[in-house]
Amino acid sequence: MPDGAHRKVKLNVRVTPNKKEEWQNALDDDETLSSLVRRSVDKEINDEYVPKQALEDFTGNADEGSANLSPILDQLDGLQSSLTSVEHKIDTISTTQAGEGEDTDIEELAMDLLPHLPTYPNDIPEHALKATGGIGDKDPQEYISGMVEISREDSQLTINGSAQSLSSKLKDPTHLVREALCYLENNTTENVHSALVDGKRHWMRL
Repeated sequence: MPDGAHRKVKLNVRVTPNKKEEWQNALDDDETLSSLVRRSVDKEINDEYVPKQALEDFTGNADEGSANLSPILDQLDGLQSSLTSVEHKIDTISTTQAGEGEDTDIEELAMDLLPHLPTYPNDIPEHALKATGGIGDKDPQEYISGMVEISREDSQLTINGSAQSLSSKLKDPTHLVREALCYLENNTTENVHSALVDGKRHWMRL
């Protein structure tokens, strides 16, 4: 078939059986996994999602008014839940694709990123280590999520291992930084782990 709008390229995405079942359960009656992935990725690329802050600001303003906005607020709550779910699915796709076809540049970028990742325990202040009791038997995702949450309230603790933050530091495109971080987590012996916090993935060396 000649090149053109009808030519398609197949992309293979590997996920766990549980994740596949979760996605299938979320499908509408006339929807397929392929259409879900295409639509979600297109919305992510085209920045068509409603910012969470805008939803929160709207909710706060609505509480001050006299009109009955309960039906609208219920719809917004559902939209926010759907947004978080889609963000998680897209992030999962990005993570599972790491390791497929990386070139030397991604490996080099991964090594450049390594020293900039938040590191346990070196980057955790003593008072925070005492307050949390260290990582102990905690799951890495659980510990990273907790540290990110605490850092938002503690000016002495800065834990931001997101692709966006590291992209700003190294001046590399965010999508390449994300791929390099996924490479570190999934394809090296470095003790790098990640966790999804409020729709944004953070990486950390543990």
